[in-house]
Amino acid sequence: MTIRTEPLADPAAAEAVLRVLRGQLDDAGFTGRLAAAVAQGYAVIAACDGPAMVGALGYRLTCDLRWGRSLFVDDLVVLADRRGQGIGAALMRAAEDIAAAEGCDALRLCSGLDRTEAHRFYEAQGMDRMSLHFAKPVTKG
Repeated sequence: MTIRTEPLADPAAAEAVLRVLRGQLDDAGFTGRLAAAVAQGYAVIAACDGPAMVGALGYRLTCDLRWGRSLFVDDLVVLADRRGQGIGAALMRAAEDIAAAEGCDALRLCSGLDRTEAHRFYEAQGMDRMSLHFAKPVTKG
């Protein structure tokens, strides 16, 4: 297994893996959101077993008053049959290395309240629970 720490030239190459996490999106929704995210700096690194992609981590570099410069993990997914093999941890270590190289002050992410296994995983990676994330859908006018 190899972690490709150089962002994918075409993040759409990770579509099959990313859709495991973002399966609620139809084809047009996924494609449109991916293009918009890439335009705002979204990048993807991948875990590969030979030519097969078995995991992906999508991130953005951000800056805000609370955290300073951060690497924000938007998406972390490992194919179900490959979980428990250290792939997610390797992707997180790679993200932390990228954050350090980019001069970031923090590595951050949000996780759904019901994803208790993911929370245990993130804590095992040295991350702390710091806040609740609040969101409200906006009616488009």
